[in-house]
Order: sequence, then C-alpha cells, then structure tokens
Amino acid sequence: MKSKNFVMALAVLSASAAAAADRQPLSYTYVEGEYAIDSAVEIYGDSSDSDNAWAVGGSWQISRRFVLWGRFNSASYDLPNFGEHFNLELGTIGALFRVPLREGGDSPLDFLVGGSFEYQSTDIVTQLGGDTFGDPGVGLRVGVKAGIARHFDVAAFLHYYDYGVFDEGFRNYLDGLFFELGAELSLTRRFGLTLTYLTGELDYNQLPGLERPEEVEVDRDEIRLGVRFHFR
Repeated sequence: MKSKNFVMALAVLSASAAAAADRQPLSYTYVEGEYAIDSAVEIYGDSSDSDNAWAVGGSWQISRRFVLWGRFNSASYDLPNFGEHFNLELGTIGALFRVPLREGGDSPLDFLVGGSFEYQSTDIVTQLGGDTFGDPGVGLRVGVKAGIARHFDVAAFLHYYDYGVFDEGFRNYLDGLFFELGAELSLTRRFGLTLTYLTGELDYNQLPGLERPEEVEVDRDEIRLGVRFHFR
C-alpha cells in the first residue's frame, strides 16, 4: 500500500515538473528536512505505525568525483500489546564516489558508491523483556541519481548496515538492508520539494537485554515529504 501511495505522489511531482527553463546539473550540496507521512514497522507479524518519524540530512560535493553526506533519522512506535514500544534512531555520515554516466542535456545520470560510519540507538520493550542500547557500525551505499525532467530528479539507493560486536560480546548482533527511492521537484534554483520511499529490514540477530538471546526481525516502511535547500 505504501508503494502505491508513493507512486501516486511521484506522478504528481513529475507532472508538476513539466514547465521549465534549462535544467541545472545534478546537485549534491544541500541541507534537507523530512517528515514521515506514513511510517510503520512489523515485529513478530504485528504492524505498528508512527506519528512522529522524521529525518534531517544533507550532502556536500567537495570535488567532481567525491560527495560527503549524512543523515539522522528518528521514529517511535507503540506496539500492539499494552506497554510495548519500539523506538529507533539512526545516524550516518559517509562519502560517495561519483561516476558520471551521462552529463549535460536534460537527462544527466550518475552512478554513486561509498561507505559510511553508522550509529544506532534502539529502545525496545516486548513481552520477552527489553532494553535501551546504542552502538557504532559501518555501512555501504550504492545507487544512481538521474535527471528525468528539467526540474525533476530521482535517485535510487541500496544501503547496508552492520553494527558488528556489541560490548557485552554479542557478535554481529545487528545488520540491515534498505532500499530508498527519492525524488525532488525544484521550485527555484535553491529550493525543492522531496519525496522519499524507504523499505527494508533490521535483523537483531542476538538482541541484548532480553532474558535470553532473541532473534528479532524488524521490517520497516516509510514515506517522507521534505524541503531541500541547495547552496549551489
């Protein structure tokens, strides 16, 4: 259902991009803020929605080939059983290597790949128990960004997280894989509206804090609307 909602919103943005002057090159130097109009997690087969999921981030193109980027994302979910909850904060900062596949004209296309330093904070309470914990990790990001109209860009990325060894000795206790599809409609040379669809899962392979090591798979889907300001 969320993917259908995203496609409908994407069609509205794409139609709004028809009126245009000459398009600008793909931009990687900006800050942005996003609010989730739809955010849900599924744990043990039960789905829960959030009404306060949001994200802030930005990037900076430091050379023709390299882009620095970062993002902080927060969401809270009340689980179906009374008193159960799942709160998640994810922070990332990294670098991307840019490979222009098509430059100039109305349809530029870039391939991007890079790594990142990650940090997560999880607060989870279920019938099995719960705890609050956070840890650093690493990430890998690969994708493409394209201009498909004079004022309309799209980007698609796969992002893998690995939080390695927990400080109590749990090995590879958390990793995740997410697909992110985003679009931007430029309103002016500096300002744009963004639409982002995120889907994927976090796998707590040995969740600390419970009475016994417990594998928990958290499926997450989110649609965010945002505003982006470009510095150049």
